[in-house]
Amino acid sequence: MSGLEREYNTGLCKGQGMLPETLRLLQVWEPGMSSQQLAEKVRSQGLIPKATSQRVSDIVSRGFAPRYVREGGRPACWLRPLVQRGVNLDRLNQLFLLYTAREHLILYDFIREVYWPRYSAGAQFLFREDSVNFIKSAQANGRIKTRWTEGNNIRIGRYLLTALCDFKMLGDPQGDRRPILPFTPSASTITYLAHELHFSGVNDAMILTHMDWELFGLSSSDVLNELRRLSGQGRFIVQVGDIVRISWACKTMEESLDVVAQ
Repeated sequence: MSGLEREYNTGLCKGQGMLPETLRLLQVWEPGMSSQQLAEKVRSQGLIPKATSQRVSDIVSRGFAPRYVREGGRPACWLRPLVQRGVNLDRLNQLFLLYTAREHLILYDFIREVYWPRYSAGAQFLFREDSVNFIKSAQANGRIKTRWTEGNNIRIGRYLLTALCDFKMLGDPQGDRRPILPFTPSASTITYLAHELHFSGVNDAMILTHMDWELFGLSSSDVLNELRRLSGQGRFIVQVGDIVRISWACKTMEESLDVVAQ
């Protein structure tokens, strides 16, 4: 995609990972509920302690809704049953990462273009300068339409690193750097994303090369190996010949959630 097609904004400032809040909101959100109704429910039940009324509104309307209530609320409709089934937060966090990065392209590309190359090269830390330089490069290639001030570059760069800390990809800050943590996509994440792409209309061969896998450090050959490893067990059957074919056991995304939750 060109830089203009991947234009960045400052929306990540309103929530970063927002993991505990997302979990609480998924527990009380219902299909068809407006952001205002959800915010009122959160306030009345005190679900986000110490948050001001305005902060609750920001979390719901500028954090939760754009990530999880897009496309008719499909992400929230699929994640809510996993929460209700008691899937643990570590597994859910990786799915929250998927939807957060899709909404905030600056985070999506920072993970793909900076975090994973450093991880693969055996680097021990990401530095504040890495995030600021990424933003400056984005300004140069047109991904940021309105030039940000140096102060904004530093602030947004800090939010990028904080989000990766929230998603357990980086550790706590040590001066101007954060340690890179071991990170492996879970079987439930791979199963979920494969089914989500399939039921969104992506064909079997294109599933392997979809850009979303790069959020988890997986190449197309890695994806094929993982899908073959997970083949069977009520998920899917992978057949490799001149082209890759996948026989899907589940007929709907909702049906696949039982497999994801195992």
